[in-house]
Amino acid sequence: MPSPIVLSCDDMALAVTLQGGAIETFRRADQALFCTRAMAPSLASFPMLPFCSRIKQGRFRQASQQIQLAPNFPPEPNAIHGFGWQSLWQVESLEAHACALIHEHEEASSAETGWPWVYRGRQDFLLTQNALHLTLSIENCSDHAMPVGLGLHPYLPLTPDTFVEFQCRGQVSMEKDFLPRDSELDHGRLVNPLAHKPWQTQSLDSVFTRRSGDATIVWPGQDWSLRIEPDAALAHWIAYAPKPEGFICIEPVSHLPNAINLESAANISGGMRLLASGAVWQTTTVFQTLSNSA
Repeated sequence: MPSPIVLSCDDMALAVTLQGGAIETFRRADQALFCTRAMAPSLASFPMLPFCSRIKQGRFRQASQQIQLAPNFPPEPNAIHGFGWQSLWQVESLEAHACALIHEHEEASSAETGWPWVYRGRQDFLLTQNALHLTLSIENCSDHAMPVGLGLHPYLPLTPDTFVEFQCRGQVSMEKDFLPRDSELDHGRLVNPLAHKPWQTQSLDSVFTRRSGDATIVWPGQDWSLRIEPDAALAHWIAYAPKPEGFICIEPVSHLPNAINLESAANISGGMRLLASGAVWQTTTVFQTLSNSA
């Protein structure tokens, strides 16, 4: 296992592992802003590309081609989170407060995953005095257009008094297998769906659509809160908090789970993007610390 890459800027610190291109730790001074879960994958945050969340049974049709992806997280029956989080990334550049990592999905990778396109993923990490700027990009290196999605999967400490604040206009109704029904619950107005702390009574795995603005995670009694400022293209949230593991994931994503098989996804801008051959798409998300004493 390669040693993690450690970045710092004043009292901000970030450790990134090449396995999965994932964040192992993200801290300000003595406070952990991300956390790791006890079971696999034991990561504090990881990138999702070339798709987010799940594709039902790993099957979908693109144009006239029927595609079957290899299972990548047994016993999970669905393809999940793309391939970057399970791949070895390479360092392209490294400074004290910044680094760039590259993930190549080549023809040999396609034979293993079943994803018939060749692509290059890239992550740029920039640590400032009060924030982490994370740019995630994908380049279609194939001869044909490729469906793509991008997202981030951070794990955030969850205590009984944690507050999670964000606004959205809709929520997707979910099945028992954590896949969405082909429908949406429209709030009709902006709401903060986690204000009543639903994770206190049940496990949470929910999809919130048409977000408005950022998300803020407040830890009373700690020095810092965290604001997640996603790229405009990451228009939806997935909130995941299994009891009783002590974390919550607030995931900015570009499309709905199983969107490639959902007819309704395009109606709420929840579908995957079709990336032309040679084209590059990038998104930047900022994780900004906010003083609780201000």
